[in-house]
Amino acid sequence: MGTNSTRRSPHVLLSTEGTYPFIMGGVSTWCEALVSGIADVQWHVLAITAGGLRRESLFEFPTNVASVTRRELWSDSRLATASPWTRRPVRTDLAAALANGLLGWDSSVNDLIEALVWCRKNPGGVRPSFRATAGWQSFLDVLSRHNSAELHFTQADAAEIYQTLLWVARAAAERTRTDPKADPIDLHLVTAAGWAGIGSVIDCELDPKPLVLAEHGVYVRESYLGSVRNSTSRQAQRWFASRLARGLARLVYDRATIVAPVTQANAAWERHLGVNDERIRPIYNGVVVPPTVRPFPAKQRIVSIGRLDPLKDIATSLRAAAIVVAARPDVQFVHYGPVPDGNDNYAAMCARLHEELRLGDRFIFAGPTDDPMGTFAQSSMAFFSSISEGFPVAVLEAMACGRPVVATAVGGVPEALSGCGLTVRPGDYQGLAAGLLRLVNDPVLQRRLGERSYARVREEFGMANCLQNYRDLFVELTGLPIADPEHVVFDRNDTELDLGPSDGDHFGDITSGELAPRPARSGIDYAE
Repeated sequence: MGTNSTRRSPHVLLSTEGTYPFIMGGVSTWCEALVSGIADVQWHVLAITAGGLRRESLFEFPTNVASVTRRELWSDSRLATASPWTRRPVRTDLAAALANGLLGWDSSVNDLIEALVWCRKNPGGVRPSFRATAGWQSFLDVLSRHNSAELHFTQADAAEIYQTLLWVARAAAERTRTDPKADPIDLHLVTAAGWAGIGSVIDCELDPKPLVLAEHGVYVRESYLGSVRNSTSRQAQRWFASRLARGLARLVYDRATIVAPVTQANAAWERHLGVNDERIRPIYNGVVVPPTVRPFPAKQRIVSIGRLDPLKDIATSLRAAAIVVAARPDVQFVHYGPVPDGNDNYAAMCARLHEELRLGDRFIFAGPTDDPMGTFAQSSMAFFSSISEGFPVAVLEAMACGRPVVATAVGGVPEALSGCGLTVRPGDYQGLAAGLLRLVNDPVLQRRLGERSYARVREEFGMANCLQNYRDLFVELTGLPIADPEHVVFDRNDTELDLGPSDGDHFGDITSGELAPRPARSGIDYAE
């Protein structure tokens, strides 16, 4: 795009779903880094949340955050953009059009967008259209095409799907910002190929602007995994959840100017769903790497960080820890992370498994932490057992603290740990335990991998590189200049991270040196 002669800061709409600024986690950390690190952008945050959860922001917004809008989509509250005086036309095929566009395997994305744009232009007509008897019947006609002996949609299933499609229509009807007279958006940055992208896709249809999808975890893949692992749901419910996720992903992929996955591993899914190579531009996550690292503790303290969620597979962590503790009772495991809304049953299952394995105080659930770098700096190594990841910030934070990582080989984890960590298959708790014991019993290898981790993250995954890649992309797509930052801060208080005394023991460049031979046990891989 051409260069704009008027010097002004670009306005970027950042759309999130269940993360920033109300939930702590890797995506939220990434969002905070962008809005704070690219200070010459006027940021507008659109946070998609569940209804009824009036959380307060966990982050202090810098002065370049011009607006923050919360949209509660999974609720029955009145649309914010629909007043009692809003025109209320009825479109009896609205639910059918949304069902066909989102649930059909090869349905037209253009037809789906036409129905979503109608919702935006006619917010007062959304609820009447869904309340119309003819609307319900036309929806049932579409749903019947997918019915089979295996699925066997019940009336309850149909009603649940109908309600969800109403929420999709609500997401389309709501404006992405409350002030229609606000400065125009120059670029849309969407953090997930799902609900977070609906509003931006429609905005760009009505007022063409670049749309960047910064995909962390693959939305479709994580939905598939969730459906498979949800043994309490009926097959029809699992089918609908996975088809809806696929339909939303196709929508965002189709309209994205650039898809910027945080790892090369995501690209295969994106290509499969229609994104050509010219539009795929991976940008790795980054962390601020401290100039020195804290010495290893005297005792083996193994740390993991992540929300208590089935995708993090905490059960595998617990089973691996039980094997390690049986061989080395002196090892201490500590897991930091919140219990997300709706995950109470999963957290209770983890607590029961912890008791069954008789881990006691050898494995502690320490709750959330707002200082992950400080937490890893006090550990001897880090471990992660996820069944799905993007390019996890927590792994990079452990590496930046000079700690070796043992993790499941999912998403971008093997890319991050290339040459400096151990990976195992997801769900392989015996392999995970073997990798941990390999390092616990070999302090020399443990420190060597820690040194390599520190060197790799400093060279490849520094925050300055990450921010510059996004800055360059924004300039390319908008034609508006963005000033380079004068410095990159270490934390939210603009001070250097306190990693404790190092006694001059800091790591330099690690450019050579062979890894120890692979252990005899199968299931462990040195990331290469």
